[in-house]
Amino acid sequence: MIRTFLHLDLKPGRRDDVIEWYKETGALERAVREAGCLSTEIYPDPENDDRLLVTALWNSAADYDGWVSNPWRQSSTDGINEFLAEGFTSESKGSIVESLHHASAQVG
Repeated sequence: MIRTFLHLDLKPGRRDDVIEWYKETGALERAVREAGCLSTEIYPDPENDDRLLVTALWNSAADYDGWVSNPWRQSSTDGINEFLAEGFTSESKGSIVESLHHASAQVG
């Protein structure tokens, strides 16, 4: 199991716009429909209003690579780049860490 961390450095004052973009496009929902994606979230940086963290839990790095090469994700970079201080390319990826041991609660 891996977790990905994608730091978004935003243009000043665009945080709400980026969050709205994620909601309108359903980007997180699209990711969890991808094979091997278990969950994904967006977190604010408590010390910087112009920075967000997008994180996701995946079964494997290969599953994450499948998302990175997903045609929708590749075509969506222009939309999100409007809000980012440094633009993405279709190959942009977050950092990856592999779980060495984990436990989780059953939901439901």
